[in-house]
Amino acid sequence: MLLLCAICQTVSAQRADYCTFENINPGTTPSSVSCFVQDTQGMMWIGTDKGLFGYDGYDMRMHYTAGDTTNTRIYCGLMMDEKHLCLGTDNGLHIYNVEEDTYQPLPAVGFPSDIRAMTLHEEHLWLGSLNGLFVFNLKNNTLHEFDREHYPSLPHSTIYSLLHTQDDELYIGTYNGLCRYDASTDAFVPIPLPATSHKSNQFINTLLEDTVCHALWIGTEGHLYKYYYRHNLLEQAHDFPVNSVKSLALDGQHHLLIGTDNGLYVFDNKHWNHVLHDSRIRTSLADNIVWSISVDKEKNVWIGTDYGISFDKYTRNLHYLPVSQIIDSGMGNRFFSLFRSTDGSYWLGGTNGIIHSPQLKEAKESARWYSMGDEKYPLAHNRVRDILEDDEQEVWIATDGSVHRYDKNRKQFVHYTVVDSARHNNANWAYSLFDDHRGRLWIATCLGGIFVCNKEQLAASEGTHYVADKNITVDDGLSGMYVTQMFPDFTRNRAWALVFNHGACELNLIDMRTYRVQLLPDSIRQMLKNKSITFLMGDSRGNAWIGYPGGVMRISGDLKADEISFRSSGTCDVLAMEEVNEQVW
Repeated sequence: MLLLCAICQTVSAQRADYCTFENINPGTTPSSVSCFVQDTQGMMWIGTDKGLFGYDGYDMRMHYTAGDTTNTRIYCGLMMDEKHLCLGTDNGLHIYNVEEDTYQPLPAVGFPSDIRAMTLHEEHLWLGSLNGLFVFNLKNNTLHEFDREHYPSLPHSTIYSLLHTQDDELYIGTYNGLCRYDASTDAFVPIPLPATSHKSNQFINTLLEDTVCHALWIGTEGHLYKYYYRHNLLEQAHDFPVNSVKSLALDGQHHLLIGTDNGLYVFDNKHWNHVLHDSRIRTSLADNIVWSISVDKEKNVWIGTDYGISFDKYTRNLHYLPVSQIIDSGMGNRFFSLFRSTDGSYWLGGTNGIIHSPQLKEAKESARWYSMGDEKYPLAHNRVRDILEDDEQEVWIATDGSVHRYDKNRKQFVHYTVVDSARHNNANWAYSLFDDHRGRLWIATCLGGIFVCNKEQLAASEGTHYVADKNITVDDGLSGMYVTQMFPDFTRNRAWALVFNHGACELNLIDMRTYRVQLLPDSIRQMLKNKSITFLMGDSRGNAWIGYPGGVMRISGDLKADEISFRSSGTCDVLAMEEVNEQVW
């Protein structure tokens, strides 16, 4: 099972990690995706091994007929104008009218089959095929072939890539070499590449222009090159591992994306990031064979693989991080308690123990997963309900196996057994914690009420039963023994507690000096009477926030309440709240 977490932190909307994707598959069976074309209306047209699909952001629709010439592999495409989509396929050239949903007849000029590349410049449509290079004049409907008998400087008659640059130059990548077409002399100028010992030919699979540095990225069967065309200077990316480069693109941050037979590579001008498919993660790269990469008008990245499409949205408000990218494990964990401690490390607690990671995904080898039965990193119980860092920067956790303290020296959690003086109540099911700044730890429990413990003495009681300084129960006025959440109001020396009793929730106020318990005023209790309270939080101004289906209630320090209703369909249950920069999320 894949379980993801969203960490409350400042996350840039412009990222280059490519760790999670929305995966889309054209049709009912997996498809190889070879090209993307976006029209003037924003519609994405997708060339696959079966034919053409259209995607409007919601639905994927087939635009071919099974069994005829449109049911073919599409390798490349471009918009000739606002309504005509030009496609290079195994069955030659196809022209599709996007407004009329029809394929248009072609002039009888003998277009080549197996078209692998195309580019449009003014009225000239250049076509690269397995059987030669052609240019079609759109004005007079004439087709010209550049056969090697008349153009011997053309490196090879099999053409895989074409690129027209901002300097009005045409570059041609062939099965055995790269060249530039010189229109003034009607000849091809070869661009030598370094010889490779493991290949008998120099297969130029893909070309990309970098207009910022006036260069071409050249992807070959095994290498990556950068050619500064204004200076005739060629560089090889020596730190790029040997791979068959199938596609190239520059994303919204000007990071180079490289599609290969071995996944996606991302180069941010300093570091390489290798992105691979992970069968445990449904949001990982759809497949490791990356045929095509396209960046649309909104800078979203579309990746065509041998098993459908991986889509990466450029602007993202929430960043989802798979567990396996935090720690090298295929186990899942349903997180309920997320915390970042003073040293900057992350603590992720849930139904399957707690993960400690210094820098999330940047340091997998330093991450540790504490759970029941683990020989190296044991825990008394896997259910972690709350995480606290106290005044001494010690981390405590509340679990269904009592409280634990993290020992920094041993890098282990120490388990404590907390009981009342009569040994009748215990903190075995600990739900919520806070430090009262007086050296005491407050523990809210299920069926045991609230325990108040001297932290120093508690820490020294390892392996024994610790008798709490105070156990606040129904005898002290607590509404019930099942306390689900709790937080302190230090300004008024009181604690708020959410108590579950006989199918209803009640809010209790506890004096942290005398332990005297009081209920809320009747007016507020009446407002909350028919509401199923789901969450309790205190903000920096001393207000209490109570969440319930359909809204929240804010109760000020002087116990005056106002309600905030959500205008949304459904129950809109409030499952969590957090204050960030004086705003409550």
